[in-house]
Amino acid sequence: MSESLFSRLFHYRESEKLSPRENYLTEMLAWMIDSLPQFGREYVNYLCGKCEPNQIAETDNLFEVSAQTQVSVTNGFMDMVIKTDRNIGFICEHKVDSQLSENQIQKYLDCHNEIDDSLNVIFKTVLLTKSTEQHKEKADISITWYDVYEYFSGRFNNGKYDTLEKKIIEQFLMYLTEVGMGKKNNIQIGSVENYCEVMKLDQTLKSIFCDILNDTLWETECSGINDFVVSYNPGVPLKRWGRIGIEFSDEWKPSVFAGIVLDNTDHKLKEFNDQPQFVVLIDCDLEIKSELLNNVKFKSLFSNIPNYENGFSIDKFPKNKWRLLILQKPLKDILKHNEYEEQKKDIKDEIVSGINLILKYYNANM
Repeated sequence: MSESLFSRLFHYRESEKLSPRENYLTEMLAWMIDSLPQFGREYVNYLCGKCEPNQIAETDNLFEVSAQTQVSVTNGFMDMVIKTDRNIGFICEHKVDSQLSENQIQKYLDCHNEIDDSLNVIFKTVLLTKSTEQHKEKADISITWYDVYEYFSGRFNNGKYDTLEKKIIEQFLMYLTEVGMGKKNNIQIGSVENYCEVMKLDQTLKSIFCDILNDTLWETECSGINDFVVSYNPGVPLKRWGRIGIEFSDEWKPSVFAGIVLDNTDHKLKEFNDQPQFVVLIDCDLEIKSELLNNVKFKSLFSNIPNYENGFSIDKFPKNKWRLLILQKPLKDILKHNEYEEQKKDIKDEIVSGINLILKYYNANM
């Protein structure tokens, strides 16, 4: 281990041209392979188990493993290369939201001599993605991040890891869940009517909103949203102010938030009744609030948007001074299904409906 995990992740801080999640996961995985010997061996055994025949017997836990990221070769940069002191290695390509370039897997395999010129080493190609739909090219091993999550979740309590290793692996699995590639729990309908149970929904909701964020073409489904908010940059932050969901900008000049309010202390919603509320609302910095209220388009929005259109209760005079307008429904009323994917669609449909309702009356006089 030549570098701390934090230093490795810092190389991939977000920019206009880079969403770091793909590289975060690659660096996390490589660091764990390098730093946690048992984890590294088990990951190699897992990959070997996907090969025919298995190259290293699972009972053989004496081999050494190392991982290197962003390996430069003639045909580009390999996301990760795993080497062992046996006769097998792995050329790994990792994807989250992006797609493969043409013949990317084969082009990297063609460069295997550049990373190890030993004639005795067999390199297998690994394609690790968010979804099986991204498996457009043939690799020796094609898996998803959820497959990795499931494998290590199943082996987590097998007694081979010490306390520190378990804690690190637990955090890795938790991160996969938070970004929608780990455990996918559905929302139990009964839990949204019980305040104590509601407070346990954080991780499930974070996973749902991350999936919705990444699976939706917002500029297409909510035409004009990128012009409505300043510094348009949708994301799913950690729970704050008692809410979890999608914030469409970090700057409230204005911004839109769509998600669930779990704790009403900050938002002061009407008719909260200790039950989570689905909201689509406009956040606004105080220094520009007066200006927006006097803006022709916002006057049109406030004058024309009717209460209960599309089933939303409309609050034009929120008690929280940072909110300009709130569209609200009880969460239990929008969940029409029991399965994760169907619930995700239920929530996404309401987000699109709420945002388009705002944009419809904002642009009413155009």
